[in-house]
Amino acid sequence: MPIDLKPYRKINGNVLKIIACITMLIDHIGAAIIIPVNQAGLIPDHETFEKIKTIYKACRWIGRSAFPIFCFLLVEGFIHTKSRLRYALSLLCFALLSELPYDYAFDTGSDQCNVMWTLFIAFITLWGMEFIKKWVEDKKLPTVLFYMLSGILMIPAILLAEYIHCDYRGYGIALVIIFYFLRPFDYVNLIAGFLFISLMPNESHAFPAFILMAFYSGLQGRKLGKLKYLFYAYYPVHLTILYLIRYALCN
Repeated sequence: MPIDLKPYRKINGNVLKIIACITMLIDHIGAAIIIPVNQAGLIPDHETFEKIKTIYKACRWIGRSAFPIFCFLLVEGFIHTKSRLRYALSLLCFALLSELPYDYAFDTGSDQCNVMWTLFIAFITLWGMEFIKKWVEDKKLPTVLFYMLSGILMIPAILLAEYIHCDYRGYGIALVIIFYFLRPFDYVNLIAGFLFISLMPNESHAFPAFILMAFYSGLQGRKLGKLKYLFYAYYPVHLTILYLIRYALCN
């Protein structure tokens, strides 16, 4: 007899966002602070390399939970938003604002793009798929045509993500689409998403995120109004702060 988790689904969208932001911060502390400080030889002599390596790995493993949650919530936001245009413009705006903080925080140069670009490309792809779905339904065409055309639409989106080297690249676009297509099937979307992202090195450590998403209530939580943009701003702001800390430590 299958286990019914519906009575226990108490985690709303706002709580998931906060968890994703916290785990992302922990991940970025490892990538933007621990590694550069260690490379600069600023770790105290009494701290062993193995200990620092363990702390670094712990930070990165915890941080693996952030991206799947953001992808999951992007699909929920796409379905429920009152204005997809405003949503898309918000993602684009903060992708642009985050690029320099991202480059400086991780010392990537200009050959990589931040994760907001991944989410923006994925959102536009979903929008295109919704347009195809409506067109197929209005014309009373076979449903299989929707899946075929959506599959074709995925290709340039994934290629673009690979070309600009945005975070998670084509895997990120594909994960969002998996969540979108399988959204009507409870838990199947999460299982498929986890199995897919586990194809990437170390991403199986995102397993706790999928457990948390299994307890998602389907509700956004308290309406935040314009305060919702704080979640967008958190990304470039925390990257800027991490860069300033690293600069102060390592000059």
